[in-house]
Order: sequence, then C-alpha cells, then structure tokens
Amino acid sequence: MKRSELIYLLAGAGVGAAVGMLLTPSEGRDMRNTITNRTQEGLDRISQKVDEGRRYVQDSRLGKRAGETIRSVVDRGKNVTSIGPQRLNDSIEAGKAKYGESIESPEEWDVSSF
Repeated sequence: MKRSELIYLLAGAGVGAAVGMLLTPSEGRDMRNTITNRTQEGLDRISQKVDEGRRYVQDSRLGKRAGETIRSVVDRGKNVTSIGPQRLNDSIEAGKAKYGESIESPEEWDVSSF
C-alpha cells in the first residue's frame, strides 16, 4: 500500500467517524465505545494483513531476490567508495604532472583550447 493510499484511508476513516457521531441517535458514551471498538478491529485487521504480507515476502522468491539485489547493490557501493579515493588521487597526480610539464615548456601551450 502506498503512503498516499494510507493517508486517504485514515482521512476517510476520520471523516466517517465524525459523520457517524453527528448523525447517530445513540448516546455519546455508547458511540465512543462503538467507534473505539471498530477502530481497534480495523487496526487489528491492518496488523494481520501486514503480517501476512511480511510472511509472503519472506517465503517467496521475491524476498530472496530482493535480499540478493540489496546485497549486490551494497557490495557495488563498497567497491565504488573504495575506488573513488584512488581515482581522485590518480587524477590529482596526473594534474600535478601536467602542470609541471606546462611550466617546464610554456612555448607548447595551445591557446586555442581556452
């Protein structure tokens, strides 16, 4: 369930509860008890569905593939972060070398590249 759908669900439940309180012929205490009981039933049902979904994902190939994909992405990220500093150092050293070369032979400068 998307986050926006959950927000709409909760907003609809709130509006329904408010309309029910306004239009009910029963006493306030009875109505509050009814709303409390129904709300608890709804929360229990949502909790049950979430648990069922969690078990489904854990037992299915989807869960295994998702876990493998996440591990793969994390491993790639580790590789990139370990390669990054070395490439940066190599680039700095290459830049220093080019700078040193250009200082030693300024007559070879190509002004058209600026």
